[in-house]
Amino acid sequence: MRKNKYGAKKRMLGGIEFDSIAESEFYLLLKADKTVQEIELHPEYQIIDPYKVKCGRCTGTGQRFNERTGNFNKCTLCKGAGKRTKRGAIYTADFFVRYIDGHEAVYDVKGGPTSRDFTLRRKLFEMKTGRELKIAKKTKQGWDIK
Repeated sequence: MRKNKYGAKKRMLGGIEFDSIAESEFYLLLKADKTVQEIELHPEYQIIDPYKVKCGRCTGTGQRFNERTGNFNKCTLCKGAGKRTKRGAIYTADFFVRYIDGHEAVYDVKGGPTSRDFTLRRKLFEMKTGRELKIAKKTKQGWDIK
């Protein structure tokens, strides 16, 4: 099992595995909130759509010269198309919450420092979905939600 780079410890709670203790505590806070109608754990959002690039092996021609036979063969990397499809990127939030009054919120729980690329992923999420990503951070006074 790979160790978390921030020292977060996984926690089991009611048969659900959480990535950190802070995440499990925020889940309990949401469960106790009477205005919460639905909680979805680890929702995924496509923040960069799949895209095509010119094949680097055949330089976009779809063919490669075979030195052994002296013939041009179909490129096996792009299957002769000259372009390859890249997967794009998926962002996984910690919680999607629907409240009784109908409004919805997406939360990311931070128990410690954030990764260097989090700011970019947050901006891509907000740009793609048109909704704000709320950050929940535990402090000594309680939860700070921005």
